[in-house]
Amino acid sequence: MSQHRPKLESVRIVRAKGGGPIRTVVEAAKSIPCGDFPSLKAGRAVPWEGIERSFIWTFEARWEVKTYMSQPFRFEFRMSDGSVLIYFPDFELMLEGNEVEIVEIKKTEAEVRREAYYAFKLWLAKRVCAARGWKFRVLAADEYLADGHLLENAQHIRMNRTAAITAEDFIRLGEASRRCGGIMTWADAVAALSRHDDPWSPDGLARLHALIVRRHVRVDISRRITQRTPVEITEASAIELGR
Repeated sequence: MSQHRPKLESVRIVRAKGGGPIRTVVEAAKSIPCGDFPSLKAGRAVPWEGIERSFIWTFEARWEVKTYMSQPFRFEFRMSDGSVLIYFPDFELMLEGNEVEIVEIKKTEAEVRREAYYAFKLWLAKRVCAARGWKFRVLAADEYLADGHLLENAQHIRMNRTAAITAEDFIRLGEASRRCGGIMTWADAVAALSRHDDPWSPDGLARLHALIVRRHVRVDISRRITQRTPVEITEASAIELGR
C-alpha cells in the first residue's frame, strides 16, 4: 500500500442487536433488483441486492456452508490520522469445522481495483480477519460462477429446500448406502427416496435436494450433476443411521 496511507491503530466490529443483519435492503432507495430470500439453512430471510441472490443460492446448496448471514456487521477502522473508515462486508459464512469466512461480492475482479480507497478498506478487512483467524475472500461472479454448473445446480436444489423428510427417507437412504458400500450415485439416492425405486422420480429428487440443503448428504455441486454423480451420506447422518 502507499506509504502516505495512515496506519491502522484499532478496529471495532459492530453487530446488530438480536444477531440479525446490521443493515437491510431498502427497496425504495435502490435502482437495482433487491429482496429477501427465505433461507432454510440460515433460518431467516436473507436480504440481497443485485447479483448477491445468485451467490445466496449457492451458499444454500453448498455442503461446506453450515449457515450464513448477509450484512453481518460493520468494521470501524480507526486510523493514525484520526479518521474512521467504515466497511460493511457482504456476507459471513460459518463453514464446516466452525471456520468463519467473510465474503465480499463483486461482478468482476477488476471492480476491486478501480478505486484505491475501497481497495484499501478491503486490505484492512483482510488483515483484521487474518488476525482473528477468519478467512476473507472477494468472490467475483466472472470467476466463481464462470462455468455455470455451480449456479445451475444451486438453482434447482434451493427450490426444494423445504421438501418434507421423514424417518422412512433416512432408513431407505441408509439401506441404499450400505448396498453401495457407502457412496451412492445420484440415481441410487433418488430411487431410494422415491419410495418405489424410480431413479427419475420428481418426489425422490425433491427429497434429495432437501437433504443436500440440510447437509445430510454431500454432493459436489460445482460440477455437472448426472445420474452417476457420487452422493455420500455425511458423518453425522451416518451416526444417526447406525452405520
